[in-house]
Amino acid sequence: MAGRWRAAGVLAFVLVCVVFAGCGRQEPVRQTVLVMDTVATLTATGPEAEAAVSEGVARLRELEAMASPAGADSDLVKLAAAAGNGQWVKLHPEVYHMLAVSQQYSERSGGAWDVTAGPLVELWGIGTERARVPSAAEIAAARAKVGWQKLELLPQTQSARLMEAGMCLDLGGIAKGYALDEVRRIYAQHGIKDGLINLGASSLYALGRNDKGQPWRIGIRDPRAEDKDTRLAVVPLGDAALSTSGDYERYFEQDGVRYHHIIDPRTGAPAQNAAMSATIVVAGSCADAGMLSDLLTTTVFVLGPVQGQAFLEGLPAEVQGMLCDKQYKLWPAHGFEACLQDRQLPGADQ
Repeated sequence: MAGRWRAAGVLAFVLVCVVFAGCGRQEPVRQTVLVMDTVATLTATGPEAEAAVSEGVARLRELEAMASPAGADSDLVKLAAAAGNGQWVKLHPEVYHMLAVSQQYSERSGGAWDVTAGPLVELWGIGTERARVPSAAEIAAARAKVGWQKLELLPQTQSARLMEAGMCLDLGGIAKGYALDEVRRIYAQHGIKDGLINLGASSLYALGRNDKGQPWRIGIRDPRAEDKDTRLAVVPLGDAALSTSGDYERYFEQDGVRYHHIIDPRTGAPAQNAAMSATIVVAGSCADAGMLSDLLTTTVFVLGPVQGQAFLEGLPAEVQGMLCDKQYKLWPAHGFEACLQDRQLPGADQ
């Protein structure tokens, strides 16, 4: 399961020109802020671009407060405090929606996706100074506090409860995707046709065209390159969400094993399969496009190349994507490989 919030600038990079000039083009409005533990950059062009970006940033801060792992107004803190006592906790509608969608995909994926993996994320501490390999007994104890079936939802009041003491949620693999959808909604209210919502480069939403009248070009990072700007390929993107997840973001190595931050809730340990990265693109015509792109990257990475590819093929054609395995073999779904440009796969035919 992904950690608290995916780290900024480590999953994909944006290959775009940022100056809109000539031919009467308007200058874009851009704002970069630190929010949700990442560096987010909102860019928009249009008569109401300044208002759209300002409201978008404010909305990100609201979502951070209600869905973060800490804070007085955090629903996650309230749920953890009430875990095991049978108490229903009234949630913000936004958090309830994230949990409702999460439960659907937990069931559909056989538990490969599970927002109740918080105890395991805490135990491993990957990405923090306390990262270590826990004992088998510690993993077993943490797993006893994990299980999507132990998260109950009450639609009538948009409430939830955790059935075991010590349970806690981790929305690190879904909250930024939800935030994409919210900022996109604000852009639509202000008539923004061209823009880019970049939440740490791990989750992006591209609207319309860039200054050259072409789709935005999003680079997919080479998971093993020392230079973070080295790419596997470029994906043209317009009116769609893109997310990437990989084993190169936050990890440590011990005895020749790479322990990364993507925890498999079913085993209690970082997912150990042939995958190095997963990239998902969801068309803007799909409801919750940003949120789906975010959670699906984690889901298919945990499932691994064979099962992950099959899982994606079982979804609507508006959901495209691929996994890249440790031999740099691509496992595409719904024709995604044909979308790739400027391929730089080691050993591949350029």
